[in-house]
Amino acid sequence: MKFPPIFAVAAFATLSPVLAQNPVYTLPGETGGTFTYLTIAQGTEYADSAHLAGSDRVLDDAVVTLYSNVARQTTVTLSFYAAVPALTEFEGQPGVTPGALAAFQPADTALWTSGPMVFSLDGDGANNLNLNQLIFSNINTVVPDDIFWSIQFSDVTNYSDGGAFGPKLENAAALAPTGAATDPSRFYLRDPGGEWIPVALGTAAPPTSTLSLQLTAVPEPSAAVLVAVAAAGLLRRRRRA
Repeated sequence: MKFPPIFAVAAFATLSPVLAQNPVYTLPGETGGTFTYLTIAQGTEYADSAHLAGSDRVLDDAVVTLYSNVARQTTVTLSFYAAVPALTEFEGQPGVTPGALAAFQPADTALWTSGPMVFSLDGDGANNLNLNQLIFSNINTVVPDDIFWSIQFSDVTNYSDGGAFGPKLENAAALAPTGAATDPSRFYLRDPGGEWIPVALGTAAPPTSTLSLQLTAVPEPSAAVLVAVAAAGLLRRRRRA
């Protein structure tokens, strides 16, 4: 016997808490103290590691927050890679304890990439740094617990002074991200030949100049489908009874 649509609606309504978005990684921006940073150059892809919360997740949205001193446009590419064993050993910053992924680097091929996306950044008209959010939605990609996220900026307008464009990658040891850093004082960059090269941080950062990131996810669809099937089966048994 077929059931009215209301039964299907009721079954999937019970899944809404399960399918809710959950933050799985947060890298906050600068905290106002002294820390080291790496200024992001145009046309170069930079990557850092993250240990994601939860399990069996589908990455859903990513929000990159950065500062800009004036109104400008920029092309941004955000990507995610699996963490694979590093090809070469890298000596981290003296006095910095390596993270859980210190022996890993990004894979050669991305799990997901946004491709080049053009964003307009707002300035406040007074050459101060203005906060901007870059939102990447509907990523819809199953990701493992340990990943590398990467970002690349290109075609930045109003970039004549070089250093005033906001994004800088910061020493994660001072920012306490909700996840594991490879080594809080280092990142990877991709050279023109496609090879991942570790780079260290070592310059004191000015305030309000760093980049932050938040990732949200939903449970893997297969789990939701199993719950839906079980709910539908229960409705059938109750209906027949």
